[in-house]
Amino acid sequence: MRGVIYTVLAVVFCALQTTVFEYLKIFGVRPNLLMALVVCVALTRGSVPAGALGLLCGVITDVMSGGTFGVNSLLMFYVGVGVGFFHAKFYRIRSIVVFVFSLTAFFTYAIIYYFLVFYIWGQGDMWITLIKKILPESIYTAVLSIGVIRIVGAVNSHCKIKGVLNN
Repeated sequence: MRGVIYTVLAVVFCALQTTVFEYLKIFGVRPNLLMALVVCVALTRGSVPAGALGLLCGVITDVMSGGTFGVNSLLMFYVGVGVGFFHAKFYRIRSIVVFVFSLTAFFTYAIIYYFLVFYIWGQGDMWITLIKKILPESIYTAVLSIGVIRIVGAVNSHCKIKGVLNN
């Protein structure tokens, strides 16, 4: 049940990311809601559900972007698994924890993505991209992930109340 809800959330967040947040750009960037969802699920549920959701969100991003297929899938999968390792380290997930993990995860993801897709082919300037795109988008995504953790927490508590035992 929880997996179905996470899948629906991924599709809804993808739709929001590509429609509503196109008009809510700050400094010319929009947030990556799918990455925020993967990080929040990783912090609350662990590596396995987050890795699966990261792979799904990566495939959705690859299909929607039309660029090099598979790069987003692998990177989001690794982010979900990597952040999921810290799942047991925190008794309570606070907003600052979500902010820091989202900021770090997206920043790392964006640097690696930019390097694999653009920089090794000689396209673009790394420092300008870092300052004008990657850093603002990382902060924007991290701020919105504080709201996403509330949604993920509501899903987790709803599934717990209903007696759903599967992850």
